[in-house]
Amino acid sequence: MTALLADLDDALAAARAGDARGFDALYRMLGGPVVGYLRARSASDPDDLANEVFVRAFRTLHTFRGDAGRFRAWLFTIAHHAAIDDRRRAARRVREVHIEAVPDPFGGDAEEDVLDGLARERVQRLLDQLSPDQRDVLVLRIVADLSVEQTAAVVGKSYEAVKALQRRGLASLKRGLLADEGVPQ
Repeated sequence: MTALLADLDDALAAARAGDARGFDALYRMLGGPVVGYLRARSASDPDDLANEVFVRAFRTLHTFRGDAGRFRAWLFTIAHHAAIDDRRRAARRVREVHIEAVPDPFGGDAEEDVLDGLARERVQRLLDQLSPDQRDVLVLRIVADLSVEQTAAVVGKSYEAVKALQRRGLASLKRGLLADEGVPQ
């Protein structure tokens, strides 16, 4: 994590100076975790929304003050708000079925596709068992790799509340995994 922060600090400094390579490096380092966070939040199009998050961040980068750790928290705060906005928009619009949702009858490895789909469904089913606050905290801590302090800043809760949500969320996931395996509790 320390090496990432040093590289992130360098990329942040370059981006602040207007160097396109700095922007590119920030996106390469943090794009995957942002997409993962948005996917776990069931964003309608996580990749597109992640791009919007980075555009928002880059447009307002001149207002940001802090180091790489604070930048990560700031970026995930933007992603958190974007996910909330996306959920609100989705509730107001007509449900669409994207062409990607229609299975391709040719090519690919059917076994691998089925196993990937089942894994995604299982993860989503487990996440759906959590309260929205627990889900947010766990995804920010695990997928986004934010510290407890950074997570608290993103979700607007105290350090202690985040730790309690994380503990209860992990206990709930454990119970869900044991139930899936048929282990008596």
